[in-house]
Amino acid sequence: MASPKTVWYFSVLLVFCCSLEKQDCLETPNVTSEESPTDGSQVPSREKREVTATFYEKVGEVQVDVYDIPLEILQYLKSRVKDLTYPILISSVLNVTDINITTECSSDFGGVRCRCEDQYSWSCDQCSSNGSCDEIVDGKICGCLNDYPSDGKFCQPITNLTACPSPTTTAEPSTISGRIIEIELDMTDISVTLIDVLRASVSGLTYPVLISNVLNVTDVNFTTACYPNNTCRCEDQYGWSCDQCLSYGSCDNITDDSCGCIKAIPPYGPFCQPITNLTACTTPSPTPAKNSTERSTTTMTPFSTTSTKNSTERSTTTMTPFSTTSIPTTKESTASTATPTTPSENTLNLQFTMAITFESNFNDENNAMFKDIDQNIKVIYKRNMQGFISAKLNSFKSGSVIADFTVMTTIVNNGEIAKAKQDIVSALGEKYKIGFLCVNDPIFGNGQLNEKVVVYCKSDEVGQKTAICQKNGSFSDRVDNCVLKEIENLFSLSQALVGTDLPVFLERLRNSTFNLLGRIVASPATISTIVNILTNVANVSRSTPINKPLMKNFLDTASVLTSNEAKTSWGDLNKNLMKNESSAFLGTIETISNFLTDDFFDIETQGINLNKTTVNNSVNNLFNLNSSVLIDIPASEASFNSITIITFDSLYNVLPARNSSSRNNSVNTINGKVVLVKVNGTIKNVTFRFDVLNKTLANPQCVFWNFNLFDGLGGWDDKGCKLQSDKNGTVTCHCNHLTSFSILMSPFIPPVLRVALDFITYIGVGISMGCLVVCLIIEMLVWKAVTGNNTSYMRHVSVVNIAFSLLIADIWFIIGAAISDNEKKDLPACSTATFFIHFFYLALFFWMLVSGLLLLYRTVMVFSHMSKPAMLAISFSLGYGAPLIIAVITIAVTAPGKQYIRGNDGVCWLNWTESMALLAFVIPALTIVVINLLILIVVLFKMLRRGVGDVTQPDERNALVVIARCLAILTPFFGTTWGLGVGTMTTPNNLGIHIVFAIFNSLQGLFILVFGTLLDKKIREALTGRSHVSSNRTRTTSAATSSSSGLGFFRIRRRNVFNVSAAPTSSTTGASETFINT
Repeated sequence: MASPKTVWYFSVLLVFCCSLEKQDCLETPNVTSEESPTDGSQVPSREKREVTATFYEKVGEVQVDVYDIPLEILQYLKSRVKDLTYPILISSVLNVTDINITTECSSDFGGVRCRCEDQYSWSCDQCSSNGSCDEIVDGKICGCLNDYPSDGKFCQPITNLTACPSPTTTAEPSTISGRIIEIELDMTDISVTLIDVLRASVSGLTYPVLISNVLNVTDVNFTTACYPNNTCRCEDQYGWSCDQCLSYGSCDNITDDSCGCIKAIPPYGPFCQPITNLTACTTPSPTPAKNSTERSTTTMTPFSTTSTKNSTERSTTTMTPFSTTSIPTTKESTASTATPTTPSENTLNLQFTMAITFESNFNDENNAMFKDIDQNIKVIYKRNMQGFISAKLNSFKSGSVIADFTVMTTIVNNGEIAKAKQDIVSALGEKYKIGFLCVNDPIFGNGQLNEKVVVYCKSDEVGQKTAICQKNGSFSDRVDNCVLKEIENLFSLSQALVGTDLPVFLERLRNSTFNLLGRIVASPATISTIVNILTNVANVSRSTPINKPLMKNFLDTASVLTSNEAKTSWGDLNKNLMKNESSAFLGTIETISNFLTDDFFDIETQGINLNKTTVNNSVNNLFNLNSSVLIDIPASEASFNSITIITFDSLYNVLPARNSSSRNNSVNTINGKVVLVKVNGTIKNVTFRFDVLNKTLANPQCVFWNFNLFDGLGGWDDKGCKLQSDKNGTVTCHCNHLTSFSILMSPFIPPVLRVALDFITYIGVGISMGCLVVCLIIEMLVWKAVTGNNTSYMRHVSVVNIAFSLLIADIWFIIGAAISDNEKKDLPACSTATFFIHFFYLALFFWMLVSGLLLLYRTVMVFSHMSKPAMLAISFSLGYGAPLIIAVITIAVTAPGKQYIRGNDGVCWLNWTESMALLAFVIPALTIVVINLLILIVVLFKMLRRGVGDVTQPDERNALVVIARCLAILTPFFGTTWGLGVGTMTTPNNLGIHIVFAIFNSLQGLFILVFGTLLDKKIREALTGRSHVSSNRTRTTSAATSSSSGLGFFRIRRRNVFNVSAAPTSSTTGASETFINT
């Protein structure tokens, strides 16, 4: 019967014969073989055959894996192998002369067993190393192993096996070395009883325990048991050292030199030591003597450890505590010695502030407070820091009381430092009035008032980050000096760079910047370091001509720094008016461009293009650079034969827009590409034509970058350059010298008027939002009184949603304005604000369309009747569904190309200049305005022709008249407002349009409140408690001379008109149904 999941391994002994001409025929990786002599000697169980000299014989072992086969089948296979007739012809030159099964391995729930067949056995070494599962015969062989043979050798013929050599013990003590090994056993969720059983089993072992012929275990002792309550207790005759008792806290009485229990699990050991090895506590020394014993530790997680006696070398393997064991072993050979690598030491200068009065005697090292704080610093930082070496309180100083102390460590970990700071406050805070003001900052953690918190950089960076805790509980003055180690290493190399090193160096620099692009552009310190590297390279170029491959790598590196992603980092660098990284960056490119070889150059990178070419001195030279910059040099000025032109697509991300009039000019914008022109001669007459990037800006200035401006800080200067024309989005400049040129432009509206417009807008939007809130409150109060019929109900649904949409749009408008005004604009947040502004402004117009369609439906299709649920479904689908579709399609199409929002002026609104995404609002809005105006014309024509009262009841007539009045006023108003909005985009230099648009846009909510709510007679009656209630009548006949609305907006006079309505005879409503007043 087959046992489940059984694996059988057969080692089949094969004897092959082949001719000498084909001796390589059996060399396959799946068969291990040995040569058999051809002198007639036999392998056991093989029939003797005559062998001539022309034959070559090999013995091969084949392993066959058989899974889940019944034992009966295996026995049958064995018998079939024995019954084979030999030789078996394999090919014309290869015969199988004999097959014998030697080994059978099987696995079951008890483990793996490998048994030898008859006349075969395991060698002595295999019986000893793998463990025998039967008796060893004659001290040399066994027939069964407890494991699969580790060396891959199977059972051998008994006749080939020799007796084991008698084990010898070297008498010389120098050949025996003892080691103590600590083993930590993870025994989570194991009962204490089972631990006691394990302890008893270990103590009952007979020693030595043979591990191999050169390794014995001489003793095993339990030393430490750690429990889930975070306490660790020593076994009998073991204890914790004095330092550990103080560091982790004792949970029993401390004797002169140790304690038996501590309140923590030592994360890196050591565990309990023999009491005889412990020495009395001494006064803590800031630089403790290092133990000469070598120690290597592998850490996993604790729960059980062991320790031993009499060691000369120590190795610890940590798993997870609950009981720790240490096994002394002997090994036949002297331990080899190796020089350990000494980790680098880091000195941390730290401090904390105590809200107590300073006294001069605090700095006496014998002072009780000095000793207390010094000891706690040592204990807490030693407990928390993995690479702890020492800690020392240096002094106290006034300012409340500031404690300065030093910590030395081989490993600097921000998390460990923050945890130690927290523990300092927990241990000493109440006693010495220590507390945090700034808490839980994601980068700087916790800090005290005016504390300069230092955070160390990541492992692959150098430097540190600092910030100061302010009174408001937040960190400010944040400085990030972290530089990627790879870039810092390159900077070190660049300081000793020579010309012959340039090819390899620039290739490495280029590859590093591309591989680390994301982290480089986000790090101002790393960008500054790369600028320094490029400066060093440019200096080397003075003595080494730069060819095209070198310049290509140089510009590839530089283009990374000009990308849009680096704009924020450059903004941080340019805030520091004491440094000129941006000016130095442009200067390095100008410098290296002077030392190019005489070859023709044409290099294109992601953001920088270089062209070096020859010129014709007899004609005007016109250079058209990507159709965005045109350079015209007249023939009279062509006193040179080559020209180098470098065009920067996005240098506005790097250079600030300050000009000669102000260091902090925040009005101007670099509104064209920057072009650098170099010639091997002089020139005094050159014309530039720049394509304007942002056509909403005006007041162009023709400028060049003056490196000497502001005492070497650098800035834009207009000396020697004049504006010639500004037409059709092209600015033409004339200059009398060459360097780096561009154009500065500013908004059309002067800053003073811009402030006034912002004031009008914000005040008006605030009034608008207040009116909309009042409108919604009124609708809520009178809802039941004014929604008695379908027409009135749908009218008020439209008004509520118009008010709600405009209110939410205004809220998002304020949010978007706040994001736009922030120096570091959050682009995802700006895009989100733009999406919701777009969506809710569209919803406002589509609900206006719903009102217009309702008016048209009730006026033209008088006898048609649609249920209220159907009308609501259509209205909400049109009012919110259509805007949502338009808004989603707009962001989906334009956002991937970063053309969804206006990126040129920082306003959170739809883009116009690049993608014209604004049309996704303008076209639907103005289309709805036109549709509603057409509806009003049709309705007015119908009313004048037959009178609105001909087929409708007075109550419904009131609702229709109010709808018509709202549309007649609000549609032109909204249309005019957003028509003016389009005008501000198409003619941004018209100040009047800006002012009128700001006024109209800010008063939309007020118009909705007045014309949509307050001028409705039914709402006023409901608010004053005079709502008219009609009585049931069977027939009403009235002579009417006029029909008017609440304020007579639409007054229709018709004589001799009689309205006759009959009381409904069933619950069915129709065109002649009597409605409650609205």
